[in-house]
Order: sequence, then structure tokens, then C-alpha cells
Amino acid sequence: MIDKSKVKERVLELHRLINIHSHNYHSLDAPTINDHEYDALFNELLDLESKFPQHKYSYSPSQRVGGKPLEGFKKVEHIAPMLSLDNAFNNADMTDFNKRLLDRLVGEEVVAFSCEPKLDGIAVNLSYRNGNLEIATTRGDGKVGEDITHNIKTLNSIPLSLLNKNSELPNFIEIRGEVFIEKKDFDLANTKASDEGTKTFANPRNAAAGSLRQLDPAVAASRPLKFFAHGIGHIEEGSFELPGSQSELLKLYKSWGLPINPLSTVAEDITACEDYFQKVSSDRENLPYEIDGVVYKVNDLKKQISLGQVSRAPRWAIARKFPAEVGTTTVKKISFQVGRVGSITPVAEFIPVNIGGVSVSHASIHNFDEIERLDVREGDVVKIKRAGDVIPQIISVDKNKRKKGSQKISLPKRLPCCKNDLIKIEGEAILRCTAGLDCPAQKTGSLIHFVSRNALNIDGLGERIIDLLVEQGLVVNFADLFRLRKENIINLEGFGEKSATNLINSIQSSKETTLSRFIYSLGIREVGEATAMNLALNFNNISNFIDASDEDLLEINDIGPVASRFIREFLSNEENTNLVKDLLSLGVNPREIEIKNDNPFSSKLIVITGSFSTIARSQLKEELIRVGARVSSSVSSKTDYLVAGDKPGSKLSKANELGIKILEEAEVLSLLKN
Repeated sequence: MIDKSKVKERVLELHRLINIHSHNYHSLDAPTINDHEYDALFNELLDLESKFPQHKYSYSPSQRVGGKPLEGFKKVEHIAPMLSLDNAFNNADMTDFNKRLLDRLVGEEVVAFSCEPKLDGIAVNLSYRNGNLEIATTRGDGKVGEDITHNIKTLNSIPLSLLNKNSELPNFIEIRGEVFIEKKDFDLANTKASDEGTKTFANPRNAAAGSLRQLDPAVAASRPLKFFAHGIGHIEEGSFELPGSQSELLKLYKSWGLPINPLSTVAEDITACEDYFQKVSSDRENLPYEIDGVVYKVNDLKKQISLGQVSRAPRWAIARKFPAEVGTTTVKKISFQVGRVGSITPVAEFIPVNIGGVSVSHASIHNFDEIERLDVREGDVVKIKRAGDVIPQIISVDKNKRKKGSQKISLPKRLPCCKNDLIKIEGEAILRCTAGLDCPAQKTGSLIHFVSRNALNIDGLGERIIDLLVEQGLVVNFADLFRLRKENIINLEGFGEKSATNLINSIQSSKETTLSRFIYSLGIREVGEATAMNLALNFNNISNFIDASDEDLLEINDIGPVASRFIREFLSNEENTNLVKDLLSLGVNPREIEIKNDNPFSSKLIVITGSFSTIARSQLKEELIRVGARVSSSVSSKTDYLVAGDKPGSKLSKANELGIKILEEAEVLSLLKN
């Protein structure tokens, strides 16, 4: 009989042995013990956990399937955002991507890439603390996902405890990867569902997504899901030294017991990337799983940090997509959709057609120049493709099958919803409604944007409810949302005591926000999340922003004449500034950016050049602005400091000529820290 003082030690040893043998069997397809020996270890663990429940841990191999079905999915905020990837559809797109990298990596003549097939699966985030799986989440909107730990534990290929036979483990790490289902398993699952008279899945991706979103883990366990690790999110600072490259990171994951795609490799330059793409393309049909392209990542992890990211995608990675699948159908109707800034988009509705396992019934035609080019009409037989395997697009019209008497689509002069004139600015392909917020469609679109997750983030205010509030005359502009009371909405369709209370509470809690979110929520043309953050960091508070001049705006990096014009048009409109003041008087509080003035960078004009090993240039810029610096893109006699990283280029030469003080990475970070 085992000594009670050594129970924990034996339980953890059984964890280790079972995890190793499970990895050998499920991930490597190379079992090192027979089933009888494996069962003996597992039964011993179950016996000990039964006798000593205090040693039944959440990361135990016995917990792969267990517990009662959940009542719902808990929302979880990712520590590091799960970004999307920009797409490339041809060699020219890849050449442009490579050029953008080299332009930013000053002095570099060639970039090496880590390459792997792009699985058509579901992105997940695995958080390990001290080597044990703590929580698993879906991607969600990139910032907030859903807790699917109960289902992820059912995947035998995902270790509940990382193996560490060859390395130490970080205190905490977010590991990104893809959950998918193989083609043969998908076919078997659909055959079984069809035989049983239950719902079949449209494609393997939907099957994987549906499995991960099961509230009952036993259902997920019955589905043959697989997993490949491919990236990293957050890692606790100072707890672990990462390898230098993406390819070495994947090898490290493999040593920890995480499966990686065996087709992952390194391409030494952009030409080798094309060779890899052609090879994967030719092997695509023979692969056991569905893929929709290839992913390229700059292999050097320090260069990834230096390149940074835009608001939704990393600059250092791209997805090279396969040519889209095509279907044929008939156009039923062409209507006109109004965007929140008045742009009119023609939308074709057609008889639903299945393309790549997805039923498609609508496609945007983008603008009226495109209608003219295609000469598409109602009743036409058309070819549809899903651009990047996602967005439906009309690619051609079969004019031989056109019905007699069909009418060309003409530019509408007015829209039924507002009866206002439409204009087409010379040189632009877009038709616009001039009614502004007097147009119901624009009003609704602006309100939807105002309450969206990345703006004021008012939970419970969807399009249907906003339509209802506008229709009832309860909401005319943004400020009216904060004047709503429970008695205004409790008797509206779909509302009761609880839902009305929840909505009012959600509106009230959204009053506390950040300056960047507030600026973004206003819906100014050309002001996305990244530009809003830039404006917030430069103007610090809403009063400074409202008073901004053209000169102030054009001094900010990433804001050119077009964005500046739209911002000034918005701010010079008295109705807009009164609306902002109204929001503030109702208690909306866009928090000021705290600028520290007791430091060597306060009010100094600083230029940043080169690449950095421990901080992204965009992050360094934000940190300097936060402490009161003014960051410029060009060196002049007025420049106080040049912050120079690796391969600084001509800016360093000019700074030396002008006698400007040069700061290196370690020095500027030390000054910022202190």
C-alpha cells in the first residue's frame, strides 16, 4: 500500500507517464507500451483519485471528459489579441508584402519565412500556467472569446500538462493553434448523422466549430477533433526565454507534447515561398484535412516584434489563399444598401448556390463602376466566387442566357428611405446620400457603430433594437441613448422587466470609456481604431481634439491630407461638436490620456528609426507620447533626440550632421522605466 505522504508524488508521476504515452500514441502514432500496460497506469490513477480526492487535479488525464453539461459559455478576454491575417491572392500581392517588410526592416535585403498550410479550422487559445492547462478559449472577435476548456480537454492530442523533458517551462504562456476535423472523419460523421436522421454539417470547419460549441463535453468527446499549434500570444515576462525564430518555437512546442503541422518548413526568401505554395497546392487533394491556403510568417521573432501590427493584423504575416471556388446562379434582385457615412452599395440577391460547402445568396457589387463593367442585370445568369474563400463576388455574366427585354441598372437619383439627392463625386466610383443623419439608414448605421464592441461597447443593443428605438422616435442621435429610461422601453416588443433593466444598466456603464474608443465611436470617415488611438495619444483629452487645427492633425504620423480633411469637416460642424458636448453633459467620460511631465522626454521632439529587439516601434512611440514627447517622422534642426535601433539608415547620418543626441534602445527604455 502506498504511503499517504507520497500519494501526491505518485499521482504526479502517473500524470507524467500517462501524458507521455498518450502523446506517443495520439500525436506521434508511435506507442511505446501496449494497451494493457496503459490501462493499468490509468486505473491506478483513477483508484488514487477516488481514495484521495484532494489530489484529483483539473489537469489530470482522468479529466479529459467529465462534469455536467454547462448552462452557457463564459466570456474571456485574451491577454494578447488574436489577430486576423491579411490575404495575398497572387504573386504580385506577395511581392508587395515582401517589399513592405524590407521597407520597414531598414538595411535588410532578404527575409526568411516560416511556412505552413492554412487549415480551414477553428482558432483557439490555450493558456498554460506552470505547465498545466488553465483555460482554453475561442478566438471570438479577437479580443474576447468563449471558455471552451471543457471541450478542449476531450482532445487527446492536446496535453493537459506540458512535457518538459528537454526544457524548463514558462510560468504562464498563451499558445495559439487550430482545431480541425479530418476529411474522412467528417464524411463518416455526416453519414452517421444522415442514417440517424439528424442534422449534417455543411463542411469540416462547421463540424469543428459545432463540436467546440457543445455545452455537453461528452458530445465533443464523440467527435474526432485534431489540433495543431502554430503561434504564441502572451508569455509572462522574465519567466522564460523564447527561442529566436518561429521554426524553433514550433520545435519547442513539439518537445512539450503539442502537435505541430509536419509540413511546416522555412523558406529562405520570397521565391522559396512561391515554391512552397506550388508544392502544397499540388498536394492539397491528398492531404487528410481541408486547407484554404498557406501562411507565411517572418521567421525571426525579434523582427516580428519590430514590425509590429496594425489594428487587426500583424505586419509580419500573411495568408496566401488558393484561387476561389466558383458557382453559377441567377440574379433575383439588385438593391441599394446605405452605409453609415452615406456610401451607396449595390447588392445582388440570387438563388442560393453552394460554394465550397457554404450556401451563398447575396453579393456586394461594390460600386456603380463595377455594375457598368459587369453589365449585370436582374435575371442574369452569373458566376460567383468566394474571394479568399470568404467574401462572395460576381466574376462574370453569361450574356448568352440573358432574357429579352432585360433592363440595365441605372444610378438611382434618390433613395426611398429619405428622398434625398444622391451625388457621385468626380473621380470616385461611390455614390453617396447627402442627407447625413437625416437619412434613417445612415442614422441606424451610425448608432450601430457607436454602440459596437470596439466603440462604446453597449451590450444588448443590436441592430433590431436600434431599428425599434429609431422607429418609435425614442432615439434620434447618440445622446438620446443616455436619456433612455426603463419606462421608455419596458413595453416595447421583446422587452420585459429584466431585459429593460439590463439594457439601461449596460448603457449607463458604457459612460466610463477611453478617449480612443470615444473618438472611434463618433464614426468620422477615415478614422479607424488605430487612427483613433493615435489621435487620443496626441491630443490627450476631448477638448484638445475638438480644437485641433489642420496643422495639428497633419503633424501626427499616419494622418494624411484625406483623413485630416474628414476630421476637420466633422469638427467644424457645429451640430457635431454640440452632440459631443451633449454626450459629456450626460455623463459620458472619455478618460484623458495620462501624460507624465516629470521626465527627460516631456515636450521633446523625438524621431524613431531602425528596428528594436525588445519593443515594437509602434509601442515605443505610444510610450514616448504617454510621457509627453512629440514624436515626428523626420529629422530636423528642431529634433531633440533620435532613438536609433538596428539598421537606422539615413536618419542617423542626418542626426549626426545636425549634432542631435542619439539614444539607443536600452538607454531609452531605461529612462522610460525610471
